[in-house]
Amino acid sequence: MKTTKLFMLLMILVSGTIAIAQTEKYTAAMQKGLASLDSSKTSEDFLATANNFERISLVEKKEWLPVYYAAYANLMAGILVKENSMKDPLFDKSLEQIAEADSISKDNSEILTVMGYARFMKMTVDPQARAMQMIGMANGYLEKAKALDPSNPRPYFVSGQNTFYTPEAFGGGKKNAKPMLQKAADSYEKFSVSNPLAPNWGKKRCSVLLKMCQ
Repeated sequence: MKTTKLFMLLMILVSGTIAIAQTEKYTAAMQKGLASLDSSKTSEDFLATANNFERISLVEKKEWLPVYYAAYANLMAGILVKENSMKDPLFDKSLEQIAEADSISKDNSEILTVMGYARFMKMTVDPQARAMQMIGMANGYLEKAKALDPSNPRPYFVSGQNTFYTPEAFGGGKKNAKPMLQKAADSYEKFSVSNPLAPNWGKKRCSVLLKMCQ
């Protein structure tokens, strides 16, 4: 009986040690990926970062953050790529990945923000053909993101940025974007993350656009 108890205790200790090691490995991989994301400046940089996060997501299938960051990095790669023919495939990849993140973590403000962002950017590839359908979809995701977490600055930032680059004739422009960007800027000042792996992007760009609205 004592032997059985000792064996069970040993198995519990071994399992706990393995779990801790796996968590540490995941955290280290994610931190490396986030460092790469922060230093990315070109479409190629973001694409390499997206591929790295995608590899992590294939191992950590129950975690939403790796595939979320893969989607975000592919979105940035699509925005920065010069060849218009390459934008749609990257935006489609981003939308596919953010949908996967949504299947892991439902009603997540951060995920819905990227979903709205990617949908809006896909619209810009062919606005005449896509605007009527996709702007409404993009705004719907962003409004839901705001409702789910009013303290999250990112959906306000993306809404403001989208409005900033939309022609005034269609309800956009600096004047209309300014209140949204100000709301985002105020939220960024108050926002804090307890998880170092949690999304924390957009503040610098928000500040730049807000200054351009003055």
